[in-house]
Amino acid sequence: MICASDNLSQVTDIISFIAWYYYIAPSHPTFALVRRTMTLTNFMAFLTFIFYPCMPPRLLPVEYGFLDTVRHDDAQSVWMSGKYVNSLAAMPSMHFGYAFCIGVTMIYHSSIFRTSLEKGEAPKSFVWKAFYIAIGVGYPAMILTTIVATANHYYLDALLAVMFVLLAFTCNKIFYAFLPMEDWLLWLLRCEKPIPSTGERFRELGMKL
Repeated sequence: MICASDNLSQVTDIISFIAWYYYIAPSHPTFALVRRTMTLTNFMAFLTFIFYPCMPPRLLPVEYGFLDTVRHDDAQSVWMSGKYVNSLAAMPSMHFGYAFCIGVTMIYHSSIFRTSLEKGEAPKSFVWKAFYIAIGVGYPAMILTTIVATANHYYLDALLAVMFVLLAFTCNKIFYAFLPMEDWLLWLLRCEKPIPSTGERFRELGMKL
């Protein structure tokens, strides 16, 4: 059943993934590409929720055969009630959108489909490649099975999420437009822009080992 604990669990997964990938990513541009893609996917999805709200199948009348798993057996969810909750936000499925982003990143990180490694990136053993591929395929598959089986989404919701992710990946450099604003804000606050240290500690650990 997708309820408060499941939503909270995926939020934890996303935060953990971002922190982990900052630590292990082969370069900061690669990490930033993933981060911008996930952020832009979010923005596009929220705009869709506002201008084209769609009802999840679990809210259909009972004669359609879908079970409302969120409120079944008087289950309560802080994520699905209250005046700030939009229950008509089924398309696209951001449950699957986030999972798809993470899965594709894992597959890329396995390096199995790449002809060359990034500068400073260490080659991975067969075991690690298989591990990243298993996570990259298994995690989105598990999320897709869950959201459809619990009547929270249709397959079409997941398909649209994939399209949003691909579009966000293609257009993610739109965030470069905010760089002058960032520089101005840092100047106003009299702060220096931090130098990214993405992957440095992981590579240092690898060198020590």
